[in-house]
Parts: sequence; structure tokens; C-alpha cells
Amino acid sequence: MLNDENRYLFKFAFRSIRRNRGRSFFIGFSVSLAVFIAVWVLAFFDGVNRQIETAVVNTNTGFYQLQENSYGRTTDASHPLPFSEEVKKKFRDQGIDRYSPELVVDANISAPEGNAALVLLGIVPSLHRQFLGVASGIIAGSFIDDTDENGIVIGKELAAIFKYKPGDQLVVNYQDINGELRSEILTIRGIYAFSSNSFEKRFAYTGQKTLQRLYLNQDMATTLYNRIPFMTRDLGQKEKLKTALSSHTEVLKTWKDLNPEMSVVIEFNDGMIKFFFLIIGVTIMMTILTPIQMLWQERLPELRMMNILGVVKRRFWKIGFFEVTQMILFSGIASCILLSVILSIQSKTGVDFRHQQQGLNIERAGIKLTGVVYPVFSVNQILVTFAFIIFVMCFSYLWAIHRTLKKLDKSA
Repeated sequence: MLNDENRYLFKFAFRSIRRNRGRSFFIGFSVSLAVFIAVWVLAFFDGVNRQIETAVVNTNTGFYQLQENSYGRTTDASHPLPFSEEVKKKFRDQGIDRYSPELVVDANISAPEGNAALVLLGIVPSLHRQFLGVASGIIAGSFIDDTDENGIVIGKELAAIFKYKPGDQLVVNYQDINGELRSEILTIRGIYAFSSNSFEKRFAYTGQKTLQRLYLNQDMATTLYNRIPFMTRDLGQKEKLKTALSSHTEVLKTWKDLNPEMSVVIEFNDGMIKFFFLIIGVTIMMTILTPIQMLWQERLPELRMMNILGVVKRRFWKIGFFEVTQMILFSGIASCILLSVILSIQSKTGVDFRHQQQGLNIERAGIKLTGVVYPVFSVNQILVTFAFIIFVMCFSYLWAIHRTLKKLDKSA
């Protein structure tokens, strides 16, 4: 609770703010606008980064991949490992339930319409359904099941190029584990639409039994893998998972290791945020410091009169403290109103850049970039920005009061 003296000084500070309405409004508006712009830009770039990351991990990459060593170094698929109970237990112990053990074989198809390189993924359909949403993206036919021994699912882009439809036969050319050139006829079970044109053209899905028969020339009667992509909340568990999952026969990689190009894009965005904060920090400092200093300089005659009447300097500092507290409070309320209005709108509409793309899909490194960015707001963004603004405001008032009282001493 404030005593009588502090209550009077608090009211005095409030009257001082009201008496200088124009300058006080300018300072408060500058602070509110600075907070709003800073938080919005942070939220915008966080939204861009979040959507890039989501797009990358949805290209059959996952947040992490546990890879067999030879495959991890050279993409040599000839040393698959068994997906044993021990491996399953590692995932269960880490609370990971979205994973997909996969055999990976490079292949190609040729037809009168042209040629196309494929990545054949031998999956366990029931596990892959939980890992990635390809099965829910089936637009024709159906997804393969765990017992399928001759089916394949291809992307919409590949189907459009070769005019395939469910039930058609597709001739796949590849090298088996012995290095022999082979051709095999598979039946198209379904066609999916997912992620991007590059994804739909490149990835085709078969069952484990099918790919083991094609590549290994036999059914091993167990699930094998060259890699196990899996989902987590984010990359914050890297060191813990590296210790828990990898071994001398396996290596753990993140999506940033697997897609360094998009990782650089996110790092660039993070750098832009820091650069923006530097620029806005200098601008805010100059915008706030000068008006506050002028505000207190104009009070010099008033302060001189109060000093003659016996008011000690300690009370001038208190007036400054109460004034900056009220200015921060008013600016904070205005900032929160601005952010609430914009947040409520853009959380539904996003920031739409599609008109600049002229109807074209923009892809980078096989990743389809969205035309609508949904800013991601967080409490940390607001707290960090407010902490910086409070520092600037306090510094500006301290400097202004110090300079004014120094002049007051010289004139005494």
C-alpha cells in the first residue's frame, strides 16, 4: 500500500502525464506500436519456421530417423536390420508411438510417356498410417494393407504423367541385393495426394513382403529396416534420443541433417529476427529517449521552484518512478488490445501471399511452401519484448531525470 507521501507523488506523476498529453501520447503510442510490431514479426517468422518444419517432416522424413550405419553414410540399402523387440522397446521407453520401419530401394519406371526415378518404400502399413497421413490422402483406390504381397501405391503427380489408375500394372526396374538388374510387375492399389508435386512423383509405397521379395529375393518373415523415421514434438530431445536409440549399427539423424537446405532457411529467418530486433531496439531508444528528455527539461523551472520550497531530490526520483510505471502500464494495455485484435483475426485468416504466387506452387528442395502464413504467438515473445521495452523506458527516464537534476544543481 502507498503511504500519504507516495500516494500524492503518484497522483502528481499522473497529472504530469495528463498535462503533457501530446508528448505522453506520442511516447505511449510509440511504445505500444513497437511492442506490437516486434511481437508480430516474431510471431510471423515463428509461423514461417513452424510451417517449413511441418512441411519437411511430412516428406517421409519425420523429426528424426534412426538409420542403419551403411545406409546412413552412403544410402547403401544392402544391410537392413531386423525390427526386433529390442528396437521396439527402445521406442516404447521413450514414449514414441509414431514411427515407420522402412526398406528403401531406388528404382525407375519407363513407359511411352517418359521415365521417372522412384524411391520404393517397403513399409508396415498399420505403422505407417500412424506415422504419416499418406493413407488418408488416397484419392483413388485404396492404401495397401499388411498382407499385400504385390501391390503399390503411387502419387497423383506420377499417375498424371503416366496416366495410371488403380488396377493398372506398373513395371519397376531396379537392382537387387546382388547387384543384378531386375524388372517386376506390380499392381497399383491406390493413388495418393500428399505434401507436394515432388513428393507425389518420387515416393511409392509397397508392403514389406513385396519389397523383400523384390530386393532380397526372399521373404525374411520379419520386418526389416534401412531407416525408421519417427515423430516427436520437436528436436529438443536430440541428445537424449541419440543416447537411448542409436548404437554401433545405427545412427540418429534429425530432419535438419537430412534436409540442410531448409535448415539454412530457418536459420536465416532466425538471423532476420535478431537483426530486426537490433534495428527496432535502436529506433525505439531514439524515439523514446529524446521526447522523455525534452519532457523533463521543460519541467526544470517547476523542479527549481519545488527545490526552493524544500522538496528533496529523492522525491523527484520517486515522481519519475511512478511516471514510468504508469506509462508502461498504459502502453502495455494498448499493446495487448492491438495484439488481441490482430491475433483474433489472423489466427483464422493467416497472412495470405497466394496472390503473389499467381496460382503456382512454390517448392524448395522438394518442399511445398505454403501461400498462407499463420503467425504463431507465444507468451515468451510478449515477455521478452516487454522486458526490453521496460528496460528502454526505465533507462530513458533515469537518464532524463539525471540530466535534469544535474542542470538543477548547476543553477542552484
